[in-house]
Amino acid sequence: MHGSPYMICLWPGLPRLWIRGDWSALAIAVAFGVVLNLVLVSSFVWSELLPTSLVTSGWILVGLVWIGSAFHGIRSLPHLREPPGVNDHGLFIQAQAEYLKGHWFEAETLLRQLLRHCSRDVDALLMLATLYRHTRRYDEAAKQLDRLDRLDEAVKWRWEIERERELLKRKAALGTENDEKTVETKTV
Repeated sequence: MHGSPYMICLWPGLPRLWIRGDWSALAIAVAFGVVLNLVLVSSFVWSELLPTSLVTSGWILVGLVWIGSAFHGIRSLPHLREPPGVNDHGLFIQAQAEYLKGHWFEAETLLRQLLRHCSRDVDALLMLATLYRHTRRYDEAAKQLDRLDRLDEAVKWRWEIERERELLKRKAALGTENDEKTVETKTV
């Protein structure tokens, strides 16, 4: 979101859908769109589609829902941007401790568990990309870095992400050189 983040509050359900990827918010946004289109069509295109009293009630309902959801969206926007309340008992700290010990499998398991609760946790995504580089899974590391690039919250780690890309390129280049040397020694 490069413009005002409050623009997404102008459509019911869109803040939760955009920030959290909540499927129930998608249902709310679609339902509101259907009702709005029905009222628009019955007002301006086929005026005989619905009785006038129902169209008037529809406009009142659309207006109230629109205004109410805009106020609710504006009030809840700061809370939506926070990671959801996960009862993680320090999963990230545990994953970090396992990572620093070189226990790659345990660290990856904890990071994946954390990402199941909050898929937009940039700290966990960056650590997972670094873990993939350490375990020579360069394609998976690159995918995680690409995923991070799409998240606005990753701005705080921009330098580290670029550094990780450089290290990934070096490791990948060294890996192909070592593979070529291995092939050469086997053929000789």
